[in-house]
Amino acid sequence: MSSPSPNKNSDRSLVTAFLLVLVFVTPFTSLWSRGGMAWYAPYVLWLGIVMLIAVSLRSGQGDDREP
Repeated sequence: MSSPSPNKNSDRSLVTAFLLVLVFVTPFTSLWSRGGMAWYAPYVLWLGIVMLIAVSLRSGQGDDREP
């Protein structure tokens, strides 16, 4: 018997969670939350992350099949 392959969706989820923490919790927050930035900057960041998740889920639909 071969060992089960790791789930690629969980890897993508971890990368997405890391990006969320990096963008919204670390000192990088000061780059996009300055007073001179547009009011919609946080929304654009959230939209980008939601799109990243959607693309990740769409491309990972066929990954769970047995070889």
